[in-house]
Amino acid sequence: MTANLLLPTAPPEVPAERREPAPSGRAERIAAAPRPKPEVPGGTLHGALRRSSAERAFGADGLRAALDDGRWIEPWSGVVLPSERAGDPLVRAEAALLRAGPHAVLSGPTAVAMHGCTEAVADRTVHVAVPYDRQIRPVADLAIKQTWIREADVIELDGLRVYALDVALAEMLCTGERRTALACLEQALEALGSAAVRFHAVVTEQVARRRDRRGTRRAAELLELARLGPSGAVPVVARIEAALPTGGGL
Repeated sequence: MTANLLLPTAPPEVPAERREPAPSGRAERIAAAPRPKPEVPGGTLHGALRRSSAERAFGADGLRAALDDGRWIEPWSGVVLPSERAGDPLVRAEAALLRAGPHAVLSGPTAVAMHGCTEAVADRTVHVAVPYDRQIRPVADLAIKQTWIREADVIELDGLRVYALDVALAEMLCTGERRTALACLEQALEALGSAAVRFHAVVTEQVARRRDRRGTRRAAELLELARLGPSGAVPVVARIEAALPTGGGL
């Protein structure tokens, strides 16, 4: 998504119960990163605002004029952002979290892209997980999933709440598009080098621990297909199709 969104450089420590909110190395890197000052009073880190905050900053008439003339847009009900930054994935992710509420977390392809997996960047939809007591309808370009959110599985990247990489990949392997899920997993394994075997085991454990059992069998099959190193000459799609039952689709 941006140049500073990197895969972890050390094997994540993920026991059966996480003892820390963020795996070793990631939280320190985020804390050390300089953060820009908000551009408006009460502003956020990346520029998205709740509509109510924007009205307090600009006045109701001023915000309405900015929306009417296209300087600002309202991508989803209740959140606004500068139109010149509408294509910035971080601004869109921030807006999605503002729309979804304080306990929401970036998930699936969005979370994996935040960790630096370029294979997931093409998915323009922002994927967000919310607790079961939060009722939000999915809308265009915003996928909402109700689930159990364990705060121990949530870290902070660029000031945004994001699932840890192993958790996000486990979700993608179970419910995401097969080609993309496997490609993201293999990109992470390749980047981790000598830590790849450990990380593969961590993701396998995450899949085994999921309360929602839908897709776990498929995830286990994709984990078997994953190469613990460079993908080599066999394309991801070919290896997925080879593993499918006769007549099976992706």
